[in-house]
Order: sequence, then C-alpha cells, then structure tokens
Amino acid sequence: MKSSVMIGGKSDSYTRHQSDFYETPEDCTIALLQHFGRAFADHKVWEPACGGGAISEVLFRGGFDVESTDLRDSGYGLHGIDFLTSDLRGGAIITNPPFNLADQFIDRSMQFGVPFAMLLKANYWHAAKRVDLFYKRQPRAVLSMAWRPAMAPVRGKSATMDFIWTVWDATDRQEATEYIVTRRKK
Repeated sequence: MKSSVMIGGKSDSYTRHQSDFYETPEDCTIALLQHFGRAFADHKVWEPACGGGAISEVLFRGGFDVESTDLRDSGYGLHGIDFLTSDLRGGAIITNPPFNLADQFIDRSMQFGVPFAMLLKANYWHAAKRVDLFYKRQPRAVLSMAWRPAMAPVRGKSATMDFIWTVWDATDRQEATEYIVTRRKK
C-alpha cells in the first residue's frame, strides 16, 4: 500500500475527497461531549462546516441548540455560509474543519472570543509553522482518541489516521494544555 493512501492522500484507486469533506464518525463527537459537554452546555453551538450533519445530529441528541451551516450544499443546514467571512455568531463553535483550512478556521474562531473545539489530525500540532497559532490562544485541552475513526470508510475496513479534538475556552489564557487520552464508548 502506498504511503499516500495511508495518510489520506490520493492513490491510483482513491482520490482526495472534493473540498476535504470527510464525515465525522459519531463516536468522535460523543468523546468530546463526554469530556467537555459541560463547557459547551450553556451556549448555542455553531457548526460551521456541517456537511451532512454528523456532528450537529449528535449535539442535537445531546440537548444542544445548534446552528448548522456550510459553504457547500450537502442537504443539511444553511448552505452558502463561508465561516471565514461570516458574521453569524453562536455561543460556541464545534466543527471538523476542512483539513486544508484548519489553520484559518482556528484563527477565525479565536476572533469570536467564544469556546470552541476543532477535530484535527493527531499530528496537526507537530509542525513548526503552527507553534505560534498554538500559543496565540493556548488550548485548554487536547483530547486524543485511542482508536482510529473511520473518516473515509470507502477506503477500506481499517482506518489509518489518528485524530484529536483541540478545545479552547472563551478568552482565558491557559498556563498549560491538558492532554487527555480517551477510549471509545461502546
């Protein structure tokens, strides 16, 4: 197997999904809510890259008031809303941003001064170019999932990438970022 397939790139059989659209498995959002649900409980939540509604539906079932938007029309939520330029406001933001726009989604979320959580590749913070972004408003926590979510099940039965949630408080400056490893709820 080519390494590009293992890390989610294109191969002879599979190409990268248009717009970096990979649906978030339910267990990822459940893990976030198990550890940080209370941090978002008193806020309306904006899911600005809602796609088909995977994260939004778990949040709705958890009792959250959710505003679901996306730039593309995936048949769910309000479409044509560009998170990077929109002035829509929620009391919090929870999303799985397009991989190639994650830096911009994080920076934009910081501008709103609300708590937010981003689902990112596990090695996201392992890049020198992102160190300044990490410390610009240091995250409250990194939640590492001790399983590989099946973000692209069409590629085969075994998921090949690790993911983390990175969680920020509203405006608090953190002295340290908590690192939490969680198991998948059965």
